[in-house]
Amino acid sequence: MDTSASQRATPRNVITRASCPSTQDIVRDEALAGAPAGTICVTDHQTAGRGRRGRTWSDPPGKALMFSYLARPTRALAELSSLSLVVGIAVAESLPLPTQLRWPNDLVVAGGKVAGILVELVTPATGPPFAIIGIGINANLTRDELPPTDRLPATSLLVEGGVEIDRIALLESLAGRLDAALALFDSEGLPAFLARYAALDGLVGHSLTLRLPTGELAGTATGIDSSGCLVLALADGSTQSFAAGEVERVLD
Repeated sequence: MDTSASQRATPRNVITRASCPSTQDIVRDEALAGAPAGTICVTDHQTAGRGRRGRTWSDPPGKALMFSYLARPTRALAELSSLSLVVGIAVAESLPLPTQLRWPNDLVVAGGKVAGILVELVTPATGPPFAIIGIGINANLTRDELPPTDRLPATSLLVEGGVEIDRIALLESLAGRLDAALALFDSEGLPAFLARYAALDGLVGHSLTLRLPTGELAGTATGIDSSGCLVLALADGSTQSFAAGEVERVLD
């Protein structure tokens, strides 16, 4: 990525790195030093990128859009677990291809994972909590460059759309959408996003297996509730909401 162009594109605090272990760590350090909300670190390559549950995020240099965004939300700490859903909506609405959300943090195009989100909440010794939002988008990876995955097959915007993506333009567009989404979340909370999430929900109506700390549970997704929990219809006719878990298999 042309870092000078990236700095020109977005009038905010943008930190650029040709390569780094993780943009999450850089933004965390900036946040602890007092950086303002909306601060971004973007890189062409991460050597120790990470995802949920300790997974790694691998990328060929110069092909993906990888950045971290500093949020300083004002809502109660208990509400911040739904941030990944709000961010997912902003990302999905920024991408040039029809995109679905797969609770809680995957974005899917044509059945393949095209992007992922990692939200890390930090509660410093002094001051309010803040969130580091990591976003990785498979922008211009060829089919041969797609990483192996243990769940969803990977894809890219290039593979599915057939044209290269201007990563700087996508970053600029997405940063603006994140600003707007997080401002709305601060003022109105998750309920302001439920209709938008429902329109993008890639699980609703599908039978799936959810991995929980106590084992696996099968059910049919009916959507999310007002707190952002995944709601499953179970075989006994009951419904149950889940605040955490891993969608292992989508069966139909």
